[in-house]
Amino acid sequence: MPSKNKDLRKIRAEWAQRETEQSAHLFHAVFNSAQTGLMILHRSHRQIMEANPMAAMILGCEVNDLLGRCIDVILPEECVPPCDAVDSRAASQEGTMEFVRPDGALVPVLFSRTFLDGGLDELMVLSFIDISDRVAMERELRRSNEKLKSQKDRIVQSEKLASIGQLAAGVAHEINNPIGYVTSNLGTLGEYVTTMQSVITRYRKLESLAADDPDRPRALEEIRDITEEEDLEFILKDCQGVLTESMEGLHRVAEIIQNLKSFAREDSVERRAHDVNKGIESTVRMVWNELKYHCKVKKELGEIPLIHCHRGQVNQVIMNMLVNASQAMPEKGGLISITTGMQDDMVKITIADNGCGMDAETVDSIFDPFFTTKDVGQGTGLGLSISHGIIADHGGRIEVHSTPGQGTEFHIFLPVGKPTPERDSDASEAAEAMDDIILG
Repeated sequence: MPSKNKDLRKIRAEWAQRETEQSAHLFHAVFNSAQTGLMILHRSHRQIMEANPMAAMILGCEVNDLLGRCIDVILPEECVPPCDAVDSRAASQEGTMEFVRPDGALVPVLFSRTFLDGGLDELMVLSFIDISDRVAMERELRRSNEKLKSQKDRIVQSEKLASIGQLAAGVAHEINNPIGYVTSNLGTLGEYVTTMQSVITRYRKLESLAADDPDRPRALEEIRDITEEEDLEFILKDCQGVLTESMEGLHRVAEIIQNLKSFAREDSVERRAHDVNKGIESTVRMVWNELKYHCKVKKELGEIPLIHCHRGQVNQVIMNMLVNASQAMPEKGGLISITTGMQDDMVKITIADNGCGMDAETVDSIFDPFFTTKDVGQGTGLGLSISHGIIADHGGRIEVHSTPGQGTEFHIFLPVGKPTPERDSDASEAAEAMDDIILG
């Protein structure tokens, strides 16, 4: 009986040894064939105990070059905290870092780590994969995004300048009016100056004559004649009015030019505080010559806070809406209403007209790039698409309500604070369409 028990223990020992050998063989097979870099690290001795072929390949060396090597030469210390580090196990178990290859080159990796228990707390298993390709792709994607943004900015600027081109005749007319009467007034002032010079010359001649000089009465008579003939009293009164009118004309020209400069210049990268009501007033003045022959404009601008935005871009959107509204006007009785106020913590701008209106199918397409209902050569079809993109980039939205034959309302909503752009589905589709156009 004892002999049988001894044989059974021997069989069990042999079986356990075979199981251990098989487990070790399986572990090494899995460890060495893994497509992820694996290393077993001794945190106290700061050495690499084991490394698989993939780890060696990622680090650009052989496995034997890694075994026994100091951890700190290859890995940042925060990746493998010492055993006595406070809360080392509570540290992040995964992340991205750059490991140092034996030749000094850096390789970006995505790593995860496992701290061992059961008396093996000095050991740590580190797994990692090479993300050089991903990092390169992200870098290229950032460059592409920057290039795309630059191209979009150029398209927005081109559309802005095209809008100014369409308004050029009206702007020229607006400038010519004050310039015309300033020029006329300068001619009048020139005549007044000539008359005054004549009178002053005669007074100087009079001053040079002695009181008993026989030519003195004649000189006085000449002064009286010219004073009555040229109506010097009227000239003195009229000069002030002519100067005031001329200054107003020049101020009007300066205002028009300033509006053009403010609208035409490219926006800076930084968004600034902007008074929407002042922007509306400025934009209406700039496009007034385009509007006044088609319609009347009614403004009800409420009390609203400043918004952080690209001022020129927001003004461009308003201008596009106003010009489109004027072009949709009936021959007589056209009216554009502009109102501002607050709704749901957002600034709301409403531009409504009593023009021809649009059907539902047209409303669904008006923000599509190159869609236009105008005749060939009268529009690019980008104005509303760009407007929609601008408002979406500012974290806002545009809503449209229109009825054929009754008119259209555009509601523009803009956040008050410094927004993070949030595109709704329509804005995303419009942006993707613009990307396709720009990138070909």
